[in-house]
Amino acid sequence: MTADLGILAGGGGLPRALIEVCRKRGRGVFVLAIEGHTDPATVEGVPHAWVRLGALGEAFSRLKTAAVHEVVFVGAIRRPSLASVRPDARGAAFLARLGGRALGDDGILRAIAAEFEREGLHLCGVHEILADVLVKPGNYGALGPDAQAEIDLARGLEVAKGLGALDVGQGAVVQDGIVLAVEAAEGTDAMLARCADLRREGPGGVLVKVCKPGQDRRLDLPTVGTATVEAAARAGLRGIGIEAGAALILDAAAVARKADELGLFVTGLAGAPRPIPLVYLVAGEPSGDVLGARLMAALKRRTEGRIAFAGVGGESMAAEGLVSLFPQADVAVMGFAEVVARIPRVMRRLRETVADIEERKPRAVVTIDSLGFNGRLAKALKTRDSRIPRIHYVAPMVWAWKPGRAKAVAERFDHLMCLLGFEPAYFTPLGLATTHVGHPVVEAPTGDGADFRVRHGIAPDARVLCLLPGSRHAEVARMLPVLGRAAEILAADDPDLCLVIPTVATVADEVRQAVAAWPHPPLVIRGETERWNAFAASDGAVATSGSVSLELARARVPFVIGYRTSALSAWLAKRFLSVRYATLLNHVMNEMVVPEFLQSACTAEALAGALAPMMRNPEARTIFLAGTDRALAALAGPFPVPSDRAAEVVLSYIQE
Repeated sequence: MTADLGILAGGGGLPRALIEVCRKRGRGVFVLAIEGHTDPATVEGVPHAWVRLGALGEAFSRLKTAAVHEVVFVGAIRRPSLASVRPDARGAAFLARLGGRALGDDGILRAIAAEFEREGLHLCGVHEILADVLVKPGNYGALGPDAQAEIDLARGLEVAKGLGALDVGQGAVVQDGIVLAVEAAEGTDAMLARCADLRREGPGGVLVKVCKPGQDRRLDLPTVGTATVEAAARAGLRGIGIEAGAALILDAAAVARKADELGLFVTGLAGAPRPIPLVYLVAGEPSGDVLGARLMAALKRRTEGRIAFAGVGGESMAAEGLVSLFPQADVAVMGFAEVVARIPRVMRRLRETVADIEERKPRAVVTIDSLGFNGRLAKALKTRDSRIPRIHYVAPMVWAWKPGRAKAVAERFDHLMCLLGFEPAYFTPLGLATTHVGHPVVEAPTGDGADFRVRHGIAPDARVLCLLPGSRHAEVARMLPVLGRAAEILAADDPDLCLVIPTVATVADEVRQAVAAWPHPPLVIRGETERWNAFAASDGAVATSGSVSLELARARVPFVIGYRTSALSAWLAKRFLSVRYATLLNHVMNEMVVPEFLQSACTAEALAGALAPMMRNPEARTIFLAGTDRALAALAGPFPVPSDRAAEVVLSYIQE
């Protein structure tokens, strides 16, 4: 058999695959094996010769002796140091012509290719012989990239192409929009080994491999095989993207099987993936976390899942896919004295959030309530001349206190989404785009009280009392003992009274520790769905003032409100507040619909005394619920699903 094709073989399995295809086609081959790079098994039973790197004269002589007229470069060759190259006379002349020029891999390969062509040898690409090894668009295996992975693929493609234009490397690893590593002289395997220590929390990153712009595709197309998939899995990655039509895949079926086995996706990228917008959300406390989760769900519905999220949130937003930059509890602070004690930590988290936004470059930043933290965040971004749209969800209660804050809000944000119909009038005259989206309480779920009782062994006829001590550390410390004493008073006349405490991640541990010593430890639960189930099973509730009052009204549970804060915070509130009531339902109706007890009036005796008649007297219960029903009706906005309207506002800023 005449050896008309010369194979300059590097490492890996591709040279042998090429040899076997040529054999099947009856085409003779002659292999130049590179000392220290080619696997000896590659050349078993095949005409070949071993040459060292730099021995160009010997290589050309061997090829001419074998009557080769066409040459293909195939397989990996590690770039040597100049000191390790032992050139022959022809190789030395070649290096002399290169001189001191600093060339990347592509530059060196082009120079070597030119030497081969001077010898009258025709160069072809391995893909011209093995057409089926070119990567095709689409997924290899059962898995494919999700929205966040597609964002990472797009970022990786951008970075890898930029590296390739500088003739540096052909690959990059990206996680959550952040570049973890780029390929340089060490190669893909070494880059992936480094990534194992750089991985962030949450779903793993992606590896992107591309052909360098302007690269001679006959010489060095990027290649992936089962070993690449295994290395990506060891690095904690969740997928690989390869440039379709410009990269090689060794045994596509085996790669697909290995990817499925290890739970990774492998996908061929046909140009830049369709951009998926990233929305950065910041919810500083649990009530904002619930609001943020509903907004995320609405955005996913309206984009068919083609949207990604980053930012700060709690357990409800985590359930929708958010990996929080830091624990929400770090910034869930309220009250002047309480904030002062936490200033160093809050300011550190503020700097981290600004840096994360600047690195990720989201299409929009949506801050939710918590104006103390989020207002400073918006100001910091504006000071840095950020052009990312800043949208704030939940207007500050300028109608209750500090009306001057309306001007600060107008200066720092691009859009404000209000819950109450009368709020836009405070901001639109200041030039701030404002939208009334409606109050989220109207879209709250309906709990299953009967199922809750069955699961927790509560008799159908037993009374259930909900205790809600708040979502901040200071609230729990001040209110939980008062609520516990109120429960004791109510239980004195009802020994079978069951106590349930719905809580949130920010304070769950301290609540459990505190109630463990109670004479009759209550059932402590977490999660939005379970909270609504508990409400549906309850006969009454004692709650710390906050958004939970609206939820209890929505669940039609009789309840009373209490609140205690530090003396300094109470003094400031009394000095600056311009409203009669702390509870929004009372404010809307301008009457005491819900009994509320603040500061020194917030005693266990007062709370228990106000709630007892509503739990035991059907007429008192009916009167109370009629009042809260009227107050909720007054809060209802023009949209049946407020989160959908909020999603429309956000999408108007991010859709091209």
